[in-house]
Amino acid sequence: MENKIKLVFADDCKLQQKIIQLFSKQLDLFDLRYTANNGSELLRYLDSCKVLPEICILDLHMPVMNGINAAREIKHRFPAVKVFGYTATDSLIEINDFRRNGALHVFSKRNPKRMLEEVCRYGKMGLQYESPKIVRKSISIT
Repeated sequence: MENKIKLVFADDCKLQQKIIQLFSKQLDLFDLRYTANNGSELLRYLDSCKVLPEICILDLHMPVMNGINAAREIKHRFPAVKVFGYTATDSLIEINDFRRNGALHVFSKRNPKRMLEEVCRYGKMGLQYESPKIVRKSISIT
């Protein structure tokens, strides 16, 4: 597990948690350290960590503490942890707010396996995340 990317995930939907657990195992790229039901629960976990995860994936809409507020807190308290958003919303206002508050990219819940593959690519490169669309455009221009 030393070569795998340390990951934590927060979503109030148990089905989504199970899907991420299954795809994490199937892809064999992540060490899924913790799944939380909301941002507050995830922050308590991070406060207790001896070794922080490299990547955190947050659902946008959760009770107690939503993904936007959790992303802001993680960015402030744990700047080394890279945050990605995960949502079913199509609201550009909410997605942009998520990004302004610390999410490097916000993925759709429509394709969780692809989201994990993209997050893994980011984790392995260790660079700033660029969505595949941006990468394709920059490649075709040069």
